[in-house]
Amino acid sequence: MARMARVVIPNYPHHITQRGNRRQETFFIGDDYQAYISLLSNAKKQAGIDVWAYCLMPNHVHLVVVPEHEDSLAVFFRAAHRQYTRRINVREGWRGHLWQERFHSFVMDETYLLGKRPVNPS
Repeated sequence: MARMARVVIPNYPHHITQRGNRRQETFFIGDDYQAYISLLSNAKKQAGIDVWAYCLMPNHVHLVVVPEHEDSLAVFFRAAHRQYTRRINVREGWRGHLWQERFHSFVMDETYLLGKRPVNPS
């Protein structure tokens, strides 16, 4: 069965989540977080993405991003996650996937974001 096409609306914020494979950790030491952020920074220029917020947890990530084009999300995560996975696999002597499935994305209403700001000021 074919999977459903991802809905990407350019110039609207999207909430993105991505879990580690089998919900296992994807960040192991402090430098991993910084390396991932650096890869996101490089990929956003290439993909045409504006990153509004991110939260990196040991076994998953949350991002709020605004894509410029319909393919921006795919280009962004393909670039960043391929390089990050390669980094971890080489260091740990592993092979295979670090991330579980495709990332999940949800188009967000900007007024919803503004309404949540007082509840979570960070």
